[in-house]
Amino acid sequence: MKSKLMPILAASTVLTLALPLAANACGDKKNLTQAQRTQLEQVKDNTQSQVEAVLTPQQQGQFQSAVQDGQKMRSAVANLNLSPEQQTQINEIMKVSKEQKRAIYGSN
Repeated sequence: MKSKLMPILAASTVLTLALPLAANACGDKKNLTQAQRTQLEQVKDNTQSQVEAVLTPQQQGQFQSAVQDGQKMRSAVANLNLSPEQQTQINEIMKVSKEQKRAIYGSN
């Protein structure tokens, strides 16, 4: 009984701690100033440009089409057939973008 309970307790602890952190990482746009919203838009545009620079022309077309259709960047990238090198580069771009967004939300 004890061995079955431990994984459940561990999972519930992780979820309890992770959900508020995930919510704070995304932030609440309605509490942002116009300047912060502009900064977020610039981060998004820069991230998209950097991601496109890593892609082949065919992948760029697929990516742009997916984003225009309303997909988030991560979803659009996930549907591309990326090389391991491209995956590494894009993961780094996304990581920096996330840190920049957190800084903007944190300055509120």
